[in-house]
Amino acid sequence: EQGKKPWTPTLDPPTPTLGPLAMAAAAAAEATPDEELTFAGSDWGLDGRLLKACMRLGFVRPTLVQAQCIPLALAGKDLLVRARTGSGKTAAYGLPVLHKILAARGADGDA
Repeated sequence: EQGKKPWTPTLDPPTPTLGPLAMAAAAAAEATPDEELTFAGSDWGLDGRLLKACMRLGFVRPTLVQAQCIPLALAGKDLLVRARTGSGKTAAYGLPVLHKILAARGADGDA
């Protein structure tokens, strides 16, 4: 057993691996909001009444969360969003829900 080096532990941390959700979250964290995008100028197709309400409430430009999530939600995609308080998550899921309610009511003739 001469010549064998004794085992010594390494102090290097393991390299983390990111799953698809973590990679998407990391990409979103690095993204910057489009300074030119406004609710009224978006091509999302939100009901005009919702756009008018946003403007009345002072929501001129969507937050990064809203800009990335609203189009996906309107397209019927399932979303799992994790962001700081005040990032606009509630409007990001609430506006598409309200849009779909208004569209359904309009289709039934109840609008």
